[in-house]
Amino acid sequence: MSNKTRTRFAPSPTGFLHVGGLRTALYNYLFAKQNGGQFILRIEDTDRARLAEGAEKNIIETLRIFGLDFDEGPIRQSERLERYKERTEELVKKGTAYPDAGAVRFKMGKDGVTEFTDIIRGEIQIENKTQEDFVILKSDGYPTYNLAHLVDDHDTAITHVIRGDEFISSMPKYIALHKAFGWELPQYAHLPLILDKNRAKLSKREGEVAVYDFLDKGYLKEAVLNFVALLGWHPSKSDKELFTLEELIKEFKLEDVQKAGAIFDIQKLDWMNGEYIRKKTPKELVRLAMPFLEKARLTLIPTPPPYEGGGERGGGGSSFLEKIIALEQPRLKKLSELPEKIDYFFKEPEYDAGMLKWKKMTNNEIKKSLETSKNILESLKDKDFNKENLEKVFLEKAGNLSAGKAGDRGELLWPLRAALTGRKASPGPFEIMEILGQKKSITRVQIAIDKII
Repeated sequence: MSNKTRTRFAPSPTGFLHVGGLRTALYNYLFAKQNGGQFILRIEDTDRARLAEGAEKNIIETLRIFGLDFDEGPIRQSERLERYKERTEELVKKGTAYPDAGAVRFKMGKDGVTEFTDIIRGEIQIENKTQEDFVILKSDGYPTYNLAHLVDDHDTAITHVIRGDEFISSMPKYIALHKAFGWELPQYAHLPLILDKNRAKLSKREGEVAVYDFLDKGYLKEAVLNFVALLGWHPSKSDKELFTLEELIKEFKLEDVQKAGAIFDIQKLDWMNGEYIRKKTPKELVRLAMPFLEKARLTLIPTPPPYEGGGERGGGGSSFLEKIIALEQPRLKKLSELPEKIDYFFKEPEYDAGMLKWKKMTNNEIKKSLETSKNILESLKDKDFNKENLEKVFLEKAGNLSAGKAGDRGELLWPLRAALTGRKASPGPFEIMEILGQKKSITRVQIAIDKII
């Protein structure tokens, strides 16, 4: 066997790549790269009845999206049928395999115990009495997984097989086949199951765990990859949670992968995605969020209010949109949330008059509050219409209104913010008014006044 580390990711193209598959690919990639080795892609497409259209393309595209570039491949098993036939005939000649109703079966011994060392789980023993003779070549000329993957691993000099723990129970078959061929075993590492919050196994083909689904829901690829890396692994001497791919190559250790099932916690993914969103510049977020804005028909950028002297606040078009997105950036968990959070910049908000009420304010008090805000806005010069000055003027006024009575600044600022956005929750009114501009802000406050009976 080659001394150079060689790992492989060998998915079946029976569906789009799911989270468990991405984790397997990632761990194989990390182990190969940190050891100066090679990462090979193999497409195990011998189960012809279950092939899904577009699945192979999706697998390859997904790996490339996440930066998991393979050094060799894709190697397709369907293109290696003669090789499997040759190896099957070799076993028949040796007397370790035999034809049976058009198929070929391997003779499996039932005495004793099969022992092997797993990098993650240590020494494993499985009694052979549970084993039975098994098919290695089907009557249609296609090999079974049991034979094909083993021949491929040997022919491509795979040194480490890193895969899910569902294959552990079949290890006696694989080891017996290695012995029959006279081949050296690669090293094995069997990964823990990925479980849902109820500690039940995640289905490989559940739509909500297909990797593309997460990207379509507004998760960043960096966050998804980081999250997947932590499904069963964490550095043993660190509390660090956020890792780039380069950092993972340095810090990942197969020995640190846990034996117990890994819980898929969507809340943790939401948190992690928010952290990565905050690492982006507003310009990057505009580009990443554009598919979601287009879908919501929010691509028509509103006309920015002019600076004194005729210039455009924020430099016009895209920079104006950057300013809008930057407002929500501290609170975003997913890019798909963005259209709903910022649509009031693109169209007049719709809300009931009750939205304007702060605590126990009467309608008359709400109206007076809004009229006060309108008067302040109308009194400001264009050059003073910025977040800092708006905040200064409004907070001073709010303080004066509250002085000497059991009031608070919410009596001035809540009706104002609700008038601007039509929302219970939004960024502060000063940032919003700076972006909307003086004319639009006054118009919205007047609309709110007119709602009060």
